[in-house]
Amino acid sequence: MNTTPEPRFSGSARQEPDPHEYEPHELGGQELGDPLDWIQVIERAFLDRLMDRLVELLGSMESLGDTATDGWPRPVPELVGERLTVLEDQVRPLTHNSMDVANVHFASLAVAAYDVLEPVCGGTTAVSIVDECLNKSLRDQILTGTRAMLDAADDPFSTLVATSKERESSFFGPSFRFERPVDDEYSYVLDVPGCLFHEALTVLGRPELQPVLCRFDLNWVDAIDPRRHHLGFARPVTFATGATCRMVFTRIEHRPGA
Repeated sequence: MNTTPEPRFSGSARQEPDPHEYEPHELGGQELGDPLDWIQVIERAFLDRLMDRLVELLGSMESLGDTATDGWPRPVPELVGERLTVLEDQVRPLTHNSMDVANVHFASLAVAAYDVLEPVCGGTTAVSIVDECLNKSLRDQILTGTRAMLDAADDPFSTLVATSKERESSFFGPSFRFERPVDDEYSYVLDVPGCLFHEALTVLGRPELQPVLCRFDLNWVDAIDPRRHHLGFARPVTFATGATCRMVFTRIEHRPGA
């Protein structure tokens, strides 16, 4: 059975997102569903944002969706889709289950868009566009969902730690290496010495996109209000700045009822 997500870059017409795929409690909370479904939500939102961003850059939708431009020989979505297919063949040895397929697709999507944009826009602009498309398209929904989950929790620290552990097993899987040097009622330290996103970018030769992928976590991290949720979070290192990733969840002391 082919488990590769159906590419949405195969044509010029934009697809309207299904509003049910953007429910905040699903995007920011625990009801994540199948990673293959989730990556299609990300890809559709990415494409919508990409088209909007390029319209601003070039000045007309006609230049993007229906005709070639001076810079691109064919419509940009078509080129990104073709590039994505090539890249996923290159990283296929990294995939061993449906979670891997979804997570490698996430990295490959960023690289495919960058590879199409960079020759025309330059590296700096291409990174900026990919960053915006990947990290801002669903930001409001993820922030809303995460904030609602924490606001409703009797113990936001325990709730977020439990959500992290659930995602480690059901969304990321064994191709990521997770270690828990500290896991008690006050602190949870999660080390990620093996990251499939990092491995995919390494195989594809695009380490410059590592900070873009790492910033995706900020969509839920920024929902944490330390005063309100009595919860602190820090990420002292990621693969964007070092050879590992560490996430630190800390309960903040407070008087009962405060």
